[in-house]
Amino acid sequence: MLPNPPAAVTVRFLGDFAVTIDGVPVERWRAGKARNLFQFLVLNRGHVVPRERLYEVLWPDSDTDRSTSLKVAAHALRQILGSCPGGTGVEIVYQDVGYLLRCAEICIDTEEFEAAVDAAREAERTGDTGAALAAHHRAISLYQGDFLNGETADWVDEQRQWTRAMVLRSLHHLRADAMLRDDPRAVVTWCRRILSVDPYQEEAYQNLLVVHGMLGELGQVRSWYDLCVQRLRDGLDVGPTGRTRQIRDLALTGRLRGRRASAPRPASPRRPAARGLQPLSLTA
Repeated sequence: MLPNPPAAVTVRFLGDFAVTIDGVPVERWRAGKARNLFQFLVLNRGHVVPRERLYEVLWPDSDTDRSTSLKVAAHALRQILGSCPGGTGVEIVYQDVGYLLRCAEICIDTEEFEAAVDAAREAERTGDTGAALAAHHRAISLYQGDFLNGETADWVDEQRQWTRAMVLRSLHHLRADAMLRDDPRAVVTWCRRILSVDPYQEEAYQNLLVVHGMLGELGQVRSWYDLCVQRLRDGLDVGPTGRTRQIRDLALTGRLRGRRASAPRPASPRRPAARGLQPLSLTA
């Protein structure tokens, strides 16, 4: 008899956590730490994760017997995987002084996402504008939400901040490209995406005020300015800068209508987003 082919496992970390094995979703996660153990072992697959590290990750402030708790979690995880069609192709192995996940064929969205960001950076370095744009679009399409949305562990928050920083870099790049192409609607799209990841980036609000002022959409100018004020006040206990207030006044008095939005071209054409967010310049 021919051996069974290796299970094809797909894991999604960006947005709501999801696992499929041979196309079948894993849905019956039991109470306890089995799911968190699987998440951490997947991210460190191919490496033995020491028990002490797993204690820190899964039970950081617990006074209970963490050794027993880890064994219970590993046993529950093996039962969950074993009950799935093809789940026997995913092994949780105790080795040396820790645990190891073995899986011959696995696809993880965070790895694809980071590969797309790396490809974009390399294309920028070599001056391949088209490849850079395509790779940034690919990264953004993979980013379906915060890393492990809803989870609150310290290790999750660290990874979450890292993925946010990476997707913001891609969004900055695409927004800068839209500015260079004088495409106001695309600028609005990318600024809104930026603010959905980080609602405190004031330059994105400035861009929105300029674009809506250019288009004569004064209600949108007022709405975005008010939202900027509220978020900066409630989240950071600061107010908008004088630059933001100046753009608002220019927009609301109609002095931006009919102008064009453009961004100053970066000194190095290879890295158009490296300077970070830049307010839209106003040219007649």
